[in-house]
Amino acid sequence: MLELLTLKDFVIVSSLVIEAERGLTCLTGETGAGKSILIDALQFVLGARGDPDVIREGCQRTEVCAQFTVVPRARSWLQNAGFEECDSVLLRRTIDVKGRSRAWINATPVTVGQMREIGERLVDIHGQHAHQSLLKPAYQTQLVDGFGATKAQRIAVRDAWLAWQHRLHLLTEATEDQEKLQAEAERLGWINEVYEELNPQEGEWEKLGEEHKLLSNGAEILSSIRSALNDLREGDENASHLVTSAQQALSQAARFDERCLEYETALAQAAAIIEDTARDVAHHLDRIDLDEDRLSEIDERLNNYWKVSRKFHRTPEELYAHWQETRERLHQIELTTDIEALKKSEAESREAYMNEAAKLTLARREAAERLSKAVTAEMQSLAMAGGRLEIALHPCEPRASGVESCEFLVSGHAGATPRPLIKVASGGELARISLAIAVITAQITPVPTLIFDEVDTGIGGAVAEVVGRLLRRLGATRQVLCVTHLPQVAACAHQQWLVQKHTDEGVTTSSLKPLTSDERVAEIARMMGGRVITQATLTTAAELIANAAREGSPAPEA
Repeated sequence: MLELLTLKDFVIVSSLVIEAERGLTCLTGETGAGKSILIDALQFVLGARGDPDVIREGCQRTEVCAQFTVVPRARSWLQNAGFEECDSVLLRRTIDVKGRSRAWINATPVTVGQMREIGERLVDIHGQHAHQSLLKPAYQTQLVDGFGATKAQRIAVRDAWLAWQHRLHLLTEATEDQEKLQAEAERLGWINEVYEELNPQEGEWEKLGEEHKLLSNGAEILSSIRSALNDLREGDENASHLVTSAQQALSQAARFDERCLEYETALAQAAAIIEDTARDVAHHLDRIDLDEDRLSEIDERLNNYWKVSRKFHRTPEELYAHWQETRERLHQIELTTDIEALKKSEAESREAYMNEAAKLTLARREAAERLSKAVTAEMQSLAMAGGRLEIALHPCEPRASGVESCEFLVSGHAGATPRPLIKVASGGELARISLAIAVITAQITPVPTLIFDEVDTGIGGAVAEVVGRLLRRLGATRQVLCVTHLPQVAACAHQQWLVQKHTDEGVTTSSLKPLTSDERVAEIARMMGGRVITQATLTTAAELIANAAREGSPAPEA
């Protein structure tokens, strides 16, 4: 849940620190006082589009910070993103007059996209124009999918769709470009025949070069090795003899000068090294085989490499890789030009898609039935007695999202035939239906903080009281923030904040104040009675609060 919200130079707010509480909190105040500014600030720090216009006039930048209790969904995201284990997370975002925006999570710089991802796991905002989105078929389908928790089915349908479209593309390409592919296959076939005759092997060119160098310089190699062996131990004045002689002389000197012992030891080691080296050289000399026939064979092989290299404008080192590329492309063309095989593959992938789509359709149908029943039940208490919501699933052309779209049908009273929402619902009815859907879907969402920004527009009287109790019921299990103009809704809050606008020396600022019990009565009386507040209005306001506390849900414990 939201623990702390701080604003600095945001719109008309100079500086503000808000310690949020559990339960239902209502934000009230005069029109234009800045109630929705707090919602805008939250949206900004949660990754909404940044605009320099949010900077308070005369300032260079704005800053918004929000601290949240970490819930499991957010904890998992933080761990996957490489953040340390924590019980609370601090989101901070700034933007300057040049439009440069920066964002941090727990003091670590992040992208706005990452801020948005973590925000979706912490807060769910229902804006004052949410009922307008409700008229869009795509949004209606999204609501059904969200209510039915169909994410796994939707992913399976999308993946099957992509696989089907890939095979359909291959089939189309093969059908339309068969002549071109056949010409390419003939050209590649000739190249492959040349390579098959040469039969180049991976790394062969380099090995042949090394062996050719050895054989073509064999006489010089033998002469040099024999000369070295002669100098080491076979010549009249060889190294082995000279070192041994010097070692013996030092041994004689060591009888009188102990320092010569060190030199004698060193020469003894040198003599051993010379003897070992001479033995290894002699062994290597015996193994050298200068095969003239092998040299001719290598010469011919290298010459064939050069011929093919010039023919295909490739270096000899590249021939093996080029051959493999040629064979792979030939294989692809053979598969592509096999129309019957492609038709079979496309049909199989289409069937797989339709099977996954059928599972999604079944899940949507079940979710649509449950959602329509739940919304219909809530409509009865929202001055729409006898009205009902039906959700129709209309078949459509196959697509990544499935084979149907959802449409909300509504009847405002008993006996009326349900018709599309856009055609029959008035502004007030639409607002009430939207609120009912928001309340019901919010009950299943794992997000701990819900925000309702003037979603009660277009309702009043007894209906407003019902709406307030609905929101208070939500507040019993999670944190709910609600911007409202309705005293019946505000009276149902567990706590209430007053947003006020002040003008000092021509500068307008907005502030927020948590209200005491007496102050709540006065504020709700103002919301009911306008500028003149009577004792009767105050009494009615107190009764509204008392009734809500008596009949509604208590605030959740910390």
